[in-house]
Amino acid sequence: MASPQSSTPDIEIAITAVAHGGDGIGRYNDIACFVSGTLPGDTVRARIYRRSKKALWARLLEMLTPSPFRIQQSACAERDCAPVCAWHDFSYPAQGQWKQRIVAESLRRIGGISTEVAFVENPALRTAYRTRAIFHGDAENLGYYAPRTHDVVPLPPCPLNHKRLNEALEALRPLGIRGNIHVTVNPEGDETLVWLREPSEAVQARFPLTDFAASDGRAQFIFDGVPIVNGAFSQASLLLNRMLRRETDQRIGDASSLLDLYCGNGNLSLHYANHCRIIGVDHAHAAIAAANKRAPDTYQCGDEATMAALIAQNTWDVILLDPPRVGAKPIMKSLAEAKARRIIYVSCNPATFSRDAHELVASGWALISTAALDMFPHTPHVETIGVFERSD
Repeated sequence: MASPQSSTPDIEIAITAVAHGGDGIGRYNDIACFVSGTLPGDTVRARIYRRSKKALWARLLEMLTPSPFRIQQSACAERDCAPVCAWHDFSYPAQGQWKQRIVAESLRRIGGISTEVAFVENPALRTAYRTRAIFHGDAENLGYYAPRTHDVVPLPPCPLNHKRLNEALEALRPLGIRGNIHVTVNPEGDETLVWLREPSEAVQARFPLTDFAASDGRAQFIFDGVPIVNGAFSQASLLLNRMLRRETDQRIGDASSLLDLYCGNGNLSLHYANHCRIIGVDHAHAAIAAANKRAPDTYQCGDEATMAALIAQNTWDVILLDPPRVGAKPIMKSLAEAKARRIIYVSCNPATFSRDAHELVASGWALISTAALDMFPHTPHVETIGVFERSD
């Protein structure tokens, strides 16, 4: 068997864990080794392609012994797009248990915080849940990028997609699309929103609710009382978004004042507008404009400097934030000093959530509850909700 310094980097390795991002982890000569396409319990032959002092990275060559958690007859196993989802053949409940562990381990390793992590899911929506996707086109193929490349992998009808999203994909496939195309479908209506950077007569003829970067207005539809705006962020699943809203509502409780940072279209706060003092802030002009039509003068465009000023100027029952994957580092000092009863932090990235949680805890806040939400079944992605209160 080759050593890490050998010119022949093929190794046999037992996979014992999974990392944030989905790669399997084993140890080779007492060094952590990340192997894409593997699950805990697999034993594989792999080829090392990258090294550092603390870790190795290897490509799967051969499955020697499959994990007991591996679905042996996955519908996606033979598809070229299978590596994009990574966990298409990871069975439940093990998949959910590892998502819990990923969040807990990120908090321990990055945040220095040991805590229990709850798991929340909707078992009825482990497939056919996705209502929004960004497809990539190269004029011949339409699908997703292969991992770590910009090579387009053609996407056949996907079991994770809602039926209407698959129908839109099939209609777009022959249109010779180049670049990114954002598609959002109403799972309980007829609307299909399509967003392109450059105009396309062929796409606009097939999908009337098509906008592009220079469009004056934005098409939209209302779902669960919230405007879904073409080209603006919404959760990948409007159906699983109901689970996120329910869990967030339970943590907000009977708050009389709510500061909603990175609020987007008001997804997590708009339904409080009639009985709670709300200010929402985001940089996305189209989403803010749509939210203000539903709750006038409640939402405003602004950057992190605007957010920091609002944190400092007022006392809040609840400060709610749902930042992008990079987290909320620019406002953490202001949050740490906030005059608030509670901070509720929603995150799609356990690593940046753990980094920001460390700063809050070091400043006198306590992480009183943490939950991992399965918003992206059969992928390694996981949503996290953390609740912070003053430790005194």
